[in-house]
Amino acid sequence: MITRLLSVCCLGFLLMSCTPVGVLLSAGTTAGTFAMEERGFKGATHDLGLKTEVFHAWATNDISFASQLSVIVYNSKAMIMGTVETEEQRAQAVSLVWKVKGIKDVYNEILLKDDNSIDEFAQDTWINTKLSAAVMFDGLLLDINYKFDAEGGIVYVIGLAQNQGELNRFIGHAKSIEYVRKVVSHVEIKPRKSMFRPNYNKKETPKTE
Repeated sequence: MITRLLSVCCLGFLLMSCTPVGVLLSAGTTAGTFAMEERGFKGATHDLGLKTEVFHAWATNDISFASQLSVIVYNSKAMIMGTVETEEQRAQAVSLVWKVKGIKDVYNEILLKDDNSIDEFAQDTWINTKLSAAVMFDGLLLDINYKFDAEGGIVYVIGLAQNQGELNRFIGHAKSIEYVRKVVSHVEIKPRKSMFRPNYNKKETPKTE
């Protein structure tokens, strides 16, 4: 089990080293930070394994435009970003992700180059850096549960927010950064626990005939 896990992690980092910035996990992501996330170490490593499977699916099907795409997997849900030339290419890329065993949902955020001036934006790395710093030093925001990437001035984010207010803070940080055109969120809100608990200590009264 340990050998398999190490193999998945190594494959993930090898793949990440030859893909766009959007494919990279947040800087400093380690086993320790994995454990601190809401999804936990097991969930984070599982998502990393699914991510490598997505790249494997694209590679084995000889998708030449895969270098223009990036993906973030969170709680078995894949968010695909980037640009392609045709609608057929977009459909092909998404279809292969759906075929990866374990993927529960796919958020298709792939843009067509003809319909967008995404190539005009050279500030995505700068946006990612500024946003990472902003959320990292916000004491009211658990930034470790947010996975995001800027593509063509659009910030795409997925993850788990503690509440709507926290998500609003993240969106506010993103929108305050120069060159950000809009924010596309696939972040889920953490369910609130019920205040009511069954009274297991209460002794049942014996039934009488």
